[in-house]
Amino acid sequence: MCVLQQFIGTSPWHWKAAFHGLFAFILLISFVWSFEAIIGISPASIRRLKIGTIVMSAASFLTIVWGTWLYIGYRLPDNARAWLIKNAPYVHKFGMEFKEFIALFSLPLAVTAAYIVWTMGEELIENKYARYALLVCVTLGFIYIAAAFGLGAAITKVKAVS
Repeated sequence: MCVLQQFIGTSPWHWKAAFHGLFAFILLISFVWSFEAIIGISPASIRRLKIGTIVMSAASFLTIVWGTWLYIGYRLPDNARAWLIKNAPYVHKFGMEFKEFIALFSLPLAVTAAYIVWTMGEELIENKYARYALLVCVTLGFIYIAAAFGLGAAITKVKAVS
């Protein structure tokens, strides 16, 4: 068994979960990177914002796609969902249900942020209202994905998809 299999696991669901978590981590980093570029807005940071918001949108899409794929394994009979409902119903009701839906908000917020950056460009430096709208999208997106990321990690520690 290779080192990665020892670290991640041998089930195909473990690999799907690993990629889902990787994309979510990239998403968190891109939100932080974009937030930093907005706070210190300058002509040089506009380029970082363009890259950050595109990465944010792509990572959000990939996280949702992999999470949806992983959800198939979660709902299999005698897997994590059934175990959680039986042994930790509040973890499923609050944690998983809330996590599933709160994470979906990251995609429209990331796409909206990318749209603002790509249409406004350097006008963002002077237009404080557009910059505030961008800051709201990035901040809310970060809060939503951080909550989903934390809940996902906690739920996985209780019972992982196997």
